[in-house]
Amino acid sequence: MRKRTLLLATALTTGLLALPLTTTPASAAPSGLQGDFNGDGYRDIALTAGTATVSGKYMAGRAAVVYGSSSGLNTAKRTVLSQSSTGIPGTPEAEDTFGDSLATGDLNGDGYADLVVGAPNEKTGTDTHAGAVTIVWGSASGLSGGTTVTDPRPTKHDYFGATLAVGDFDGDGHDDLAVGSIGPTVDIIRGGFTKSGTYAGSSTIATALDPDATSGSLTAGDTNADGVDDLVVQGYAPYADGADDQYAATYLFLAPVTAPSAITLPGAYAAAIGDLNKDGYGDIVLGNPLDETSDPGGALGGKVTVLPGSASGPALGATKSYTQATSGVPGTAEAWDSFGSALSVGDADADGYGDLAIGSPGETIGSAAGTGTVVLLRGSATGLTTTGAKAFSQSTSGVPGTAEKNDEFGTDVLLADINKNGRADLTTSAAFENSGTGSVWNLRGSSTGLTTSGATSFSPSTLGFDGAQSLFGNHISG
Repeated sequence: MRKRTLLLATALTTGLLALPLTTTPASAAPSGLQGDFNGDGYRDIALTAGTATVSGKYMAGRAAVVYGSSSGLNTAKRTVLSQSSTGIPGTPEAEDTFGDSLATGDLNGDGYADLVVGAPNEKTGTDTHAGAVTIVWGSASGLSGGTTVTDPRPTKHDYFGATLAVGDFDGDGHDDLAVGSIGPTVDIIRGGFTKSGTYAGSSTIATALDPDATSGSLTAGDTNADGVDDLVVQGYAPYADGADDQYAATYLFLAPVTAPSAITLPGAYAAAIGDLNKDGYGDIVLGNPLDETSDPGGALGGKVTVLPGSASGPALGATKSYTQATSGVPGTAEAWDSFGSALSVGDADADGYGDLAIGSPGETIGSAAGTGTVVLLRGSATGLTTTGAKAFSQSTSGVPGTAEKNDEFGTDVLLADINKNGRADLTTSAAFENSGTGSVWNLRGSSTGLTTSGATSFSPSTLGFDGAQSLFGNHISG
């Protein structure tokens, strides 16, 4: 999926000059809340604009943060970052793709969430695609200042920072950083981090991914309730003899990942971890958006697979899959729907069970191919259920915008409580809206789940920068 996105991005025409902008939010005491960059007790949302033009440099890249409030996302309070921003290391260069990957966590333990930003195409010396990772620090005034994370294994063309995840992988109470690059290994940079760039050390975990492919995604979560985060690593399997293409491969590394126990999971391109049945264990949700004709682990239109958590990790014998052909799931299973290409778990109705948001950006609505949709499936005592399932698109009443061909609504999804009412809200994107500029939507959680009442949307221009061909919202973190 990443290869497809980058190929489409490079096919876009050069955008116009974009200047860095920062609007400082009001100060607040640190809340210690996940995704709260300014410590005011409201979750904030970070968004990629990794192919944005900066200082005339095509695809130099940006990242943007919109701060939460009692009324939801407040676009008047935002921070827009690039390598031309004060305090951010580096210089904008063509095709650096700063902001192409994001992760969130409190890396220095000060109670403010920090933002980790990847620039996987950053040039270092003569190494055109060395890659770079920057931590942008949270504070009472929001995000400011950046520190470079040293690549522990600098090699030529390794795309360091292609994928990112934050979690406490060794159980010492400090957030650690997992960094994916090209090849079959993932680096674990161990906290605590300091603004001067020090950290406790690093280690490397090996997978059976293809040595010439970048890791597709990294997902952190606690699947066995031991208080330590596990890591799901996804990417391409090695080419088989006579095969025409690579297929998805997925591995779970049970904590501590410094001496991990590896489990092979069904092949997938997206993952989320959350408690769907309120038993205290994190359930793994895997998405394979490819048709079975493209990937032997796929299904017509794509599928989602749930692996319930347990005291010993995922219960592989209790695996259950869902497609748009499953009874109760909105829509119809059709080729290229890309059902399952983005996933997020959160409790939208505050009933204590995690619900699942599923992006299906290739969905056709009417005559508009690839306009996209998001499906919400509810959690229950027996796990995921199709009872009360809902679907949302730009053709849904109350959702701003118009369903148009190739918008790819549902490019990424995040369920997180933005307005502090105890219910997860949906933030989703259509990265190809308006010829690749991209737009983002926010739908509120309610006692009946997600609602379109009060739904909002915004684009890069709302945040004060030119986002032409930026693929705004291609990835969402918070």
